[in-house]
Amino acid sequence: MKRFLLACAVVCGFSTPALALDLVCNVRDTGDGFISPVIVFRFPDNGGKTEVFDVFIREVYEKPIPARVRQRRDGSYVLTWRISNLPARPRPATIGYRAVLNAQRNTVQVTGSLRGVTNSINGRGQCAPGRFDG
Repeated sequence: MKRFLLACAVVCGFSTPALALDLVCNVRDTGDGFISPVIVFRFPDNGGKTEVFDVFIREVYEKPIPARVRQRRDGSYVLTWRISNLPARPRPATIGYRAVLNAQRNTVQVTGSLRGVTNSINGRGQCAPGRFDG
């Protein structure tokens, strides 16, 4: 139930312009934290910038942020984005994220890097295409 409510909060806060494909990924944290249980990727059909949204982005920016996309030879996609000023102790953190989306299997692998920390920031999950007009 907790995951469902979290997913609803993420999706409801993510309004969709016309002509976009959204992938909603349910992700299981397989590391030491800082992986959102739900990540939404938006791929606009009109040539606009790809965006990403999750609970951490909602906390810091309150809206989706741009993500860089690169297609790999195997047909999967690598997306990268950075979250700055993420509330953490002893001081706010900056985490760089990298997600590999496998379009054929609808899977995602997410890793994060936090400068000066050896924690394992990673997760794996399943994605489903959809449209959200929240």
